[in-house]
Amino acid sequence: MHFLRYQLPALIAMVASVTKAHIIMESPVPYGADHLDSNPLLADGSDFPCKQRDNVYKLIKQNVMPIGQNQTLSFIGQATHGGGSCQVSLTTDKKPTKDSVWKVIHSVEGGCPSPHPGNLGDDPFGHGTDKFQFAIPQQVPTGDYTLAWTWFNKIGNREMYMNCAPVTVTDSSQKHKRRVHRHGAAILDKRQSESLIQERADALSSLPNMFIANIGNGCNTAPSGTTLAIPQQNLGTSVDHHAPDELVPPIGNCGGGQAAPAGAARPQQSASLAPPAPSVQPQIPASPPAQAPAASASPSVQPQAPASPPVSAPAPPAQAPAPPAPAPSGMNTGTCTTPGKSVCAPDGMGIGTCDEKGQVIFAPAPMGTKCDKTLGVLVHSKRQVFKA
Repeated sequence: MHFLRYQLPALIAMVASVTKAHIIMESPVPYGADHLDSNPLLADGSDFPCKQRDNVYKLIKQNVMPIGQNQTLSFIGQATHGGGSCQVSLTTDKKPTKDSVWKVIHSVEGGCPSPHPGNLGDDPFGHGTDKFQFAIPQQVPTGDYTLAWTWFNKIGNREMYMNCAPVTVTDSSQKHKRRVHRHGAAILDKRQSESLIQERADALSSLPNMFIANIGNGCNTAPSGTTLAIPQQNLGTSVDHHAPDELVPPIGNCGGGQAAPAGAARPQQSASLAPPAPSVQPQIPASPPAQAPAASASPSVQPQAPASPPVSAPAPPAQAPAPPAPAPSGMNTGTCTTPGKSVCAPDGMGIGTCDEKGQVIFAPAPMGTKCDKTLGVLVHSKRQVFKA
Protein backbone atom coordinates (compact mmCIF):
# COMPACT_ATOMS: atom_id res chain seq x y z
CA MET A 1 0.00 0.00 0.00
CA HIS A 2 2.88 2.38 0.79
CA PHE A 3 4.31 1.65 -2.62
CA LEU A 4 1.02 2.52 -4.31
CA ARG A 5 0.68 5.74 -2.35
CA TYR A 6 4.16 7.12 -2.88
CA GLN A 7 5.60 5.43 -5.96
CA LEU A 8 2.67 4.83 -8.32
CA PRO A 9 2.41 8.48 -9.51
CA ALA A 10 6.06 8.41 -10.57
CA LEU A 11 5.57 5.02 -12.14
CA ILE A 12 2.55 6.21 -14.12
CA ALA A 13 4.44 9.25 -15.35
CA MET A 14 7.33 7.07 -16.40
CA VAL A 15 5.20 4.57 -18.28
CA ALA A 16 3.18 7.30 -19.98
CA SER A 17 6.38 8.79 -21.36
CA VAL A 18 7.27 5.61 -23.24
CA THR A 19 6.63 6.08 -26.95
CA LYS A 20 5.75 2.46 -27.59
CA ALA A 21 4.37 1.06 -24.38
CA HIS A 22 4.27 -2.64 -23.61
CA ILE A 23 3.83 -3.95 -20.07
CA ILE A 24 5.89 -4.05 -16.88
CA MET A 25 5.68 -6.20 -13.78
CA GLU A 26 3.53 -4.67 -11.05
CA SER A 27 3.76 -7.47 -8.48
CA PRO A 28 6.27 -8.40 -7.19
CA VAL A 29 7.41 -4.77 -7.06
CA PRO A 30 10.47 -4.53 -9.34
CA TYR A 31 13.78 -2.83 -8.75
CA GLY A 32 13.77 0.79 -9.93
CA ALA A 33 10.04 0.76 -10.60
CA ASP A 34 10.04 4.56 -10.67
CA HIS A 35 12.24 4.64 -13.79
CA LEU A 36 11.61 1.24 -15.40
CA ASP A 37 10.45 1.42 -19.02
CA SER A 38 8.34 -1.26 -20.65
CA ASN A 39 10.53 -2.00 -23.65
CA PRO A 40 12.05 -5.43 -24.28
CA LEU A 41 15.71 -6.23 -23.77
CA LEU A 42 17.97 -4.91 -26.50
CA ALA A 43 18.43 -7.27 -29.44
CA ASP A 44 22.19 -7.49 -28.80
CA GLY A 45 21.67 -8.44 -25.14
CA SER A 46 23.74 -5.51 -23.89
CA ASP A 47 21.22 -4.67 -21.15
CA PHE A 48 20.77 -8.28 -19.98
CA PRO A 49 19.91 -9.05 -17.25
CA CYS A 50 17.22 -6.86 -15.69
CA LYS A 51 17.40 -4.05 -18.29
CA GLN A 52 20.74 -2.61 -17.15
CA ARG A 53 20.61 1.18 -16.67
CA ASP A 54 21.52 3.80 -14.07
CA ASN A 55 20.24 2.81 -10.62
CA VAL A 56 18.96 -0.46 -12.07
CA TYR A 57 18.90 -2.06 -8.62
CA LYS A 58 17.27 0.83 -6.78
CA LEU A 59 15.23 -0.69 -3.96
CA ILE A 60 11.56 0.34 -3.93
CA LYS A 61 10.20 -2.54 -1.85
CA GLN A 62 11.62 -5.79 -0.50
CA ASN A 63 9.12 -8.52 -1.47
CA VAL A 64 8.78 -11.16 1.27
CA MET A 65 7.77 -14.65 0.11
CA PRO A 66 7.25 -17.56 2.54
CA ILE A 67 8.12 -20.93 1.04
CA GLY A 68 5.09 -22.77 -0.36
CA GLN A 69 2.67 -19.84 -0.15
CA ASN A 70 0.96 -18.55 -3.30
CA GLN A 71 2.37 -15.33 -4.73
CA THR A 72 0.75 -13.12 -7.37
CA LEU A 73 2.36 -12.10 -10.64
CA SER A 74 0.57 -9.08 -12.12
CA PHE A 75 1.29 -6.34 -14.65
CA ILE A 76 0.70 -2.72 -15.71
CA GLY A 77 -0.01 -1.92 -19.36
CA GLN A 78 -2.20 -3.32 -22.10
CA ALA A 79 0.12 -4.07 -25.04
CA THR A 80 0.08 -7.83 -24.51
CA HIS A 81 0.96 -8.87 -28.10
CA GLY A 82 -1.40 -11.85 -28.21
CA GLY A 83 0.09 -13.46 -25.11
CA GLY A 84 3.06 -15.80 -25.25
CA SER A 85 5.07 -17.75 -22.70
CA CYS A 86 6.58 -16.53 -19.43
CA GLN A 87 8.85 -17.76 -16.66
CA VAL A 88 9.57 -16.84 -13.04
CA SER A 89 13.17 -17.44 -11.97
CA LEU A 90 15.49 -16.75 -9.04
CA THR A 91 19.18 -16.00 -8.65
CA THR A 92 21.15 -15.78 -5.43
CA ASP A 93 22.82 -12.62 -6.72
CA LYS A 94 21.36 -9.42 -5.28
CA LYS A 95 22.77 -7.41 -8.20
CA PRO A 96 22.71 -9.89 -11.10
CA THR A 97 25.23 -9.78 -13.94
CA LYS A 98 25.56 -11.63 -17.24
CA ASP A 99 27.28 -14.43 -15.31
CA SER A 100 24.45 -14.92 -12.81
CA VAL A 101 22.74 -18.32 -12.70
CA TRP A 102 18.94 -18.18 -12.83
CA LYS A 103 16.79 -21.10 -11.61
CA VAL A 104 13.22 -21.49 -12.86
CA ILE A 105 10.47 -21.89 -10.24
CA HIS A 106 7.42 -21.51 -12.52
CA SER A 107 6.61 -21.54 -16.25
CA VAL A 108 3.52 -20.42 -18.18
CA GLU A 109 3.13 -21.72 -21.73
CA GLY A 110 0.55 -19.74 -23.69
CA GLY A 111 -1.72 -16.87 -22.66
CA CYS A 112 0.89 -14.93 -20.69
CA PRO A 113 0.34 -12.15 -19.81
CA SER A 114 -3.10 -12.49 -21.43
CA PRO A 115 -4.79 -14.93 -23.83
CA HIS A 116 -6.40 -12.00 -25.68
CA PRO A 117 -5.74 -12.42 -29.43
CA GLY A 118 -4.17 -8.95 -29.79
CA ASN A 119 -3.51 -6.07 -27.44
CA LEU A 120 -5.93 -5.37 -24.61
CA GLY A 121 -5.82 -1.64 -25.37
CA ASP A 122 -3.42 1.27 -25.65
CA ASP A 123 -3.41 2.49 -22.04
CA PRO A 124 0.24 2.31 -20.88
CA PHE A 125 -0.77 2.33 -17.22
CA GLY A 126 -4.01 0.40 -17.60
CA HIS A 127 -4.86 -3.03 -16.30
CA GLY A 128 -6.68 -6.04 -17.70
CA THR A 129 -3.89 -8.58 -17.99
CA ASP A 130 -4.37 -11.87 -16.20
CA LYS A 131 -2.87 -12.52 -12.79
CA PHE A 132 -0.79 -15.63 -12.25
CA GLN A 133 -0.02 -17.63 -9.13
CA PHE A 134 3.33 -19.15 -8.24
CA ALA A 135 5.05 -20.35 -5.07
CA ILE A 136 8.61 -20.61 -3.82
CA PRO A 137 9.38 -24.36 -3.93
CA GLN A 138 10.85 -26.34 -1.07
CA GLN A 139 14.20 -26.59 -2.86
CA VAL A 140 14.91 -22.91 -2.27
CA PRO A 141 16.86 -22.03 0.92
CA THR A 142 15.71 -19.04 2.94
CA GLY A 143 17.50 -15.76 2.25
CA ASP A 144 17.63 -12.86 -0.19
CA TYR A 145 17.30 -13.33 -3.95
CA THR A 146 16.58 -11.50 -7.16
CA LEU A 147 13.43 -12.68 -8.94
CA ALA A 148 13.04 -12.34 -12.71
CA TRP A 149 9.92 -12.35 -14.84
CA THR A 150 10.73 -13.12 -18.47
CA TRP A 151 8.29 -13.02 -21.38
CA PHE A 152 8.44 -14.12 -25.03
CA ASN A 153 5.56 -12.44 -26.89
CA LYS A 154 3.40 -14.27 -29.43
CA ILE A 155 2.78 -11.43 -31.92
CA GLY A 156 5.33 -8.88 -33.11
CA ASN A 157 9.09 -8.68 -33.23
CA ARG A 158 10.98 -11.63 -31.73
CA GLU A 159 11.84 -10.14 -28.34
CA MET A 160 12.61 -11.03 -24.75
CA TYR A 161 11.16 -8.98 -21.91
CA MET A 162 12.68 -9.07 -18.42
CA ASN A 163 11.90 -7.32 -15.14
CA CYS A 164 13.67 -8.06 -11.86
CA ALA A 165 12.59 -7.68 -8.23
CA PRO A 166 14.24 -8.12 -4.83
CA VAL A 167 12.74 -10.92 -2.72
CA THR A 168 13.35 -12.39 0.70
CA VAL A 169 12.44 -16.06 1.01
CA THR A 170 11.26 -17.03 4.49
CA ASP A 171 10.41 -20.36 6.09
CA SER A 172 6.72 -20.96 6.75
CA SER A 173 7.19 -24.53 8.03
CA GLN A 174 5.36 -25.37 11.23
CA LYS A 175 8.33 -27.45 12.27
CA HIS A 176 10.32 -24.31 12.87
CA LYS A 177 8.11 -22.29 15.18
CA ARG A 178 9.90 -20.12 17.68
CA ARG A 179 10.11 -21.47 21.19
CA VAL A 180 10.34 -19.30 24.28
CA HIS A 181 12.79 -19.97 27.10
CA ARG A 182 11.73 -19.56 30.70
CA HIS A 183 13.49 -16.17 30.56
CA GLY A 184 11.28 -15.13 27.64
CA ALA A 185 13.93 -15.13 24.88
CA ALA A 186 12.64 -16.38 21.51
CA ILE A 187 15.02 -18.75 19.73
CA LEU A 188 14.92 -21.01 16.68
CA ASP A 189 16.07 -24.60 17.01
CA LYS A 190 19.46 -24.23 15.28
CA ARG A 191 19.85 -27.91 14.54
CA GLN A 192 16.51 -28.07 12.72
CA SER A 193 17.15 -24.85 10.79
CA GLU A 194 20.62 -25.80 9.57
CA SER A 195 19.47 -29.27 8.52
CA LEU A 196 16.58 -27.95 6.42
CA ILE A 197 18.69 -25.23 4.82
CA GLN A 198 21.33 -27.75 3.83
CA GLU A 199 18.74 -30.07 2.28
CA ARG A 200 17.25 -27.23 0.26
CA ALA A 201 20.64 -25.99 -0.85
CA ASP A 202 21.50 -29.46 -2.14
CA ALA A 203 18.21 -29.66 -4.05
CA LEU A 204 18.33 -26.10 -5.46
CA SER A 205 20.70 -27.17 -8.22
CA SER A 206 18.04 -29.58 -9.52
CA LEU A 207 15.88 -26.66 -10.68
CA PRO A 208 16.19 -25.87 -14.42
CA ASN A 209 18.05 -22.88 -15.81
CA MET A 210 16.08 -19.93 -17.20
CA PHE A 211 15.37 -19.98 -20.95
CA ILE A 212 17.10 -17.15 -22.84
CA ALA A 213 16.52 -16.16 -26.48
CA ASN A 214 16.26 -13.25 -28.93
CA ILE A 215 19.19 -11.31 -27.45
CA GLY A 216 21.99 -12.28 -29.82
CA ASN A 217 22.78 -15.59 -28.11
CA GLY A 218 22.12 -17.78 -31.16
CA CYS A 219 18.66 -18.89 -29.98
CA ASN A 220 15.44 -17.33 -31.26
CA THR A 221 11.74 -17.91 -30.89
CA ALA A 222 9.74 -18.97 -33.95
CA PRO A 223 8.14 -16.33 -36.24
CA SER A 224 5.42 -13.93 -35.13
CA GLY A 225 2.08 -15.58 -34.43
CA THR A 226 3.59 -18.62 -32.70
CA THR A 227 3.64 -19.38 -28.99
CA LEU A 228 6.93 -20.54 -27.52
CA ALA A 229 7.25 -24.13 -26.37
CA ILE A 230 9.78 -23.69 -23.60
CA PRO A 231 12.54 -26.31 -24.09
CA GLN A 232 12.18 -29.27 -21.78
CA GLN A 233 15.49 -28.66 -20.02
CA ASN A 234 14.25 -25.17 -19.05
CA LEU A 235 10.59 -25.93 -18.33
CA GLY A 236 10.54 -27.31 -14.78
CA THR A 237 7.70 -29.16 -13.05
CA SER A 238 5.59 -26.15 -12.01
CA VAL A 239 3.87 -25.37 -15.33
CA ASP A 240 0.63 -23.62 -16.28
CA HIS A 241 -0.98 -23.86 -19.72
CA HIS A 242 -3.00 -20.67 -19.85
CA ALA A 243 -4.28 -20.84 -23.44
CA PRO A 244 -5.01 -23.64 -25.94
CA ASP A 245 -2.14 -22.48 -28.18
CA GLU A 246 -0.08 -24.78 -30.33
CA LEU A 247 3.41 -24.58 -28.85
CA VAL A 248 6.36 -24.14 -31.19
CA PRO A 249 9.97 -24.84 -30.14
CA PRO A 250 12.68 -22.19 -30.53
CA ILE A 251 15.09 -22.02 -33.46
CA GLY A 252 18.87 -22.17 -33.44
CA ASN A 253 21.44 -23.09 -30.83
CA CYS A 254 19.31 -23.12 -27.70
CA GLY A 255 21.28 -25.69 -25.69
CA GLY A 256 20.49 -29.30 -24.89
CA GLY A 257 19.55 -30.12 -28.48
CA GLN A 258 16.07 -28.73 -27.91
CA ALA A 259 15.97 -26.26 -30.81
CA ALA A 260 13.82 -27.26 -33.77
CA PRO A 261 12.91 -25.97 -37.25
CA ALA A 262 10.26 -23.27 -37.25
CA GLY A 263 7.67 -25.67 -38.66
CA ALA A 264 7.97 -28.13 -35.81
CA ALA A 265 5.38 -27.87 -33.07
CA ARG A 266 4.05 -29.67 -30.07
CA PRO A 267 0.49 -29.62 -28.66
CA GLN A 268 0.01 -27.81 -25.38
CA GLN A 269 -0.61 -31.10 -23.57
CA SER A 270 3.10 -31.97 -23.79
CA ALA A 271 4.20 -30.21 -20.66
CA SER A 272 7.10 -31.15 -18.41
CA LEU A 273 7.01 -34.91 -18.96
CA ALA A 274 8.05 -35.06 -22.61
CA PRO A 275 11.75 -35.85 -21.90
CA PRO A 276 11.14 -39.60 -21.33
CA ALA A 277 9.40 -39.86 -24.73
CA PRO A 278 12.44 -38.96 -26.86
CA SER A 279 14.38 -41.74 -25.16
CA VAL A 280 11.85 -44.24 -26.55
CA GLN A 281 11.15 -42.66 -29.96
CA PRO A 282 14.70 -43.02 -31.32
CA GLN A 283 14.35 -46.77 -30.83
CA ILE A 284 11.22 -46.98 -32.96
CA PRO A 285 12.84 -45.93 -36.27
CA ALA A 286 15.96 -47.92 -35.40
CA SER A 287 14.55 -51.31 -36.44
CA PRO A 288 13.18 -50.39 -39.93
CA PRO A 289 16.73 -49.57 -41.18
CA ALA A 290 17.76 -53.04 -39.92
CA GLN A 291 15.27 -54.61 -42.32
CA ALA A 292 16.29 -52.47 -45.30
CA PRO A 293 19.50 -54.43 -45.88
CA ALA A 294 17.47 -57.68 -46.01
CA ALA A 295 15.31 -56.23 -48.76
CA SER A 296 18.27 -54.85 -50.69
CA ALA A 297 20.15 -58.16 -50.48
CA SER A 298 17.33 -60.15 -52.02
CA PRO A 299 17.35 -58.41 -55.45
CA SER A 300 20.91 -59.63 -55.96
CA VAL A 301 19.53 -63.19 -56.28
CA GLN A 302 16.84 -63.17 -58.96
CA PRO A 303 15.22 -66.52 -58.12
CA GLN A 304 14.75 -65.55 -54.48
CA ALA A 305 13.52 -62.04 -55.10
CA PRO A 306 9.82 -62.98 -54.82
CA ALA A 307 10.42 -64.77 -51.54
CA SER A 308 12.28 -61.90 -49.97
CA PRO A 309 9.51 -59.23 -49.99
CA PRO A 310 7.08 -61.41 -48.05
CA VAL A 311 9.75 -61.78 -45.39
CA SER A 312 10.29 -58.06 -45.00
CA ALA A 313 6.61 -57.20 -45.35
CA PRO A 314 5.48 -58.83 -42.09
CA ALA A 315 8.25 -57.01 -40.25
CA PRO A 316 6.59 -53.54 -40.26
CA PRO A 317 3.50 -54.83 -38.44
CA ALA A 318 5.89 -56.03 -35.78
CA GLN A 319 6.79 -52.39 -35.26
CA ALA A 320 3.25 -51.43 -34.34
CA PRO A 321 3.41 -52.80 -30.80
CA ALA A 322 6.59 -50.78 -30.18
CA PRO A 323 4.89 -47.41 -29.44
CA PRO A 324 3.16 -48.73 -26.29
CA ALA A 325 6.66 -49.33 -24.93
CA PRO A 326 6.71 -46.04 -22.91
CA ALA A 327 4.92 -47.82 -20.07
CA PRO A 328 7.86 -50.10 -19.27
CA SER A 329 10.20 -47.10 -19.17
CA GLY A 330 9.49 -46.61 -15.46
CA MET A 331 6.49 -44.27 -15.74
CA ASN A 332 3.01 -44.76 -14.36
CA THR A 333 -0.19 -42.98 -15.25
CA GLY A 334 -3.03 -41.59 -13.21
CA THR A 335 -5.96 -39.21 -13.23
CA CYS A 336 -6.09 -35.56 -12.12
CA THR A 337 -8.48 -32.63 -11.92
CA THR A 338 -6.53 -29.43 -12.65
CA PRO A 339 -4.85 -29.22 -16.11
CA GLY A 340 -1.38 -27.71 -16.04
CA LYS A 341 -0.74 -28.42 -12.36
CA SER A 342 2.04 -30.64 -11.02
CA VAL A 343 0.82 -33.91 -9.49
CA CYS A 344 2.69 -36.39 -7.28
CA ALA A 345 2.51 -40.16 -7.77
CA PRO A 346 0.66 -41.94 -4.91
CA ASP A 347 3.94 -43.30 -3.53
CA GLY A 348 5.72 -39.94 -3.87
CA MET A 349 8.34 -41.47 -6.19
CA GLY A 350 7.17 -39.73 -9.36
CA ILE A 351 5.89 -36.36 -10.57
CA GLY A 352 3.92 -35.26 -13.62
CA THR A 353 1.76 -32.49 -15.10
CA CYS A 354 -2.02 -32.82 -15.45
CA ASP A 355 -3.10 -32.59 -19.11
CA GLU A 356 -6.34 -31.26 -20.60
CA LYS A 357 -7.89 -34.74 -20.55
CA GLY A 358 -7.47 -35.13 -16.80
CA GLN A 359 -4.59 -37.59 -17.21
CA VAL A 360 -1.03 -37.49 -15.91
CA ILE A 361 2.11 -39.47 -16.74
CA PHE A 362 4.44 -39.78 -13.76
CA ALA A 363 8.15 -39.44 -14.47
CA PRO A 364 10.39 -41.09 -11.86
CA ALA A 365 11.72 -38.68 -9.24
CA PRO A 366 15.51 -38.16 -9.49
CA MET A 367 17.61 -40.24 -7.11
CA GLY A 368 17.65 -38.74 -3.63
CA THR A 369 14.37 -36.84 -4.07
CA LYS A 370 10.66 -37.50 -3.68
CA CYS A 371 7.51 -35.60 -4.52
CA ASP A 372 5.86 -33.54 -1.76
CA LYS A 373 2.11 -34.26 -2.21
CA THR A 374 1.09 -31.05 -0.46
CA LEU A 375 3.13 -28.68 -2.60
CA GLY A 376 3.54 -30.77 -5.76
CA VAL A 377 7.32 -30.24 -5.88
CA LEU A 378 10.40 -32.44 -5.56
CA VAL A 379 12.11 -32.38 -2.16
CA HIS A 380 15.11 -34.18 -0.66
CA SER A 381 14.04 -37.71 0.27
CA LYS A 382 16.25 -37.85 3.34
CA ARG A 383 14.63 -34.95 5.12
CA GLN A 384 14.56 -35.47 8.89
CA VAL A 385 11.54 -34.45 10.90
CA PHE A 386 12.38 -32.93 14.27
CA LYS A 387 9.69 -32.67 16.86
CA ALA A 388 9.54 -29.66 19.16
